[in-house]
Amino acid sequence: MRFIYKRPKMKDVSAELDTLMDVMLSKIFIFIDLFLICLSLSLLLLPVYHSIEISLLIFISSYLFFTCLYFLVFKKSKKNLIGLNGKK
Repeated sequence: MRFIYKRPKMKDVSAELDTLMDVMLSKIFIFIDLFLICLSLSLLLLPVYHSIEISLLIFISSYLFFTCLYFLVFKKSKKNLIGLNGKK
């Protein structure tokens, strides 16, 4: 049964992976992901603190922390990752 399906060519797979990497490394995708993670963190901690103000403070502080972490650490590794793929 597995001989019925042809294996895709490496060039086609590589093109799809490059498109996927471009989407996953885009700034808007990363910031939306950070927003959703920080929002879920603040909503999950809301019953513990019993205060919307503290939850809002947790959201803002975690979003700022992870944004700074992205700019300090992962921005440099993104340049290294692009260098490994052969792009300039």
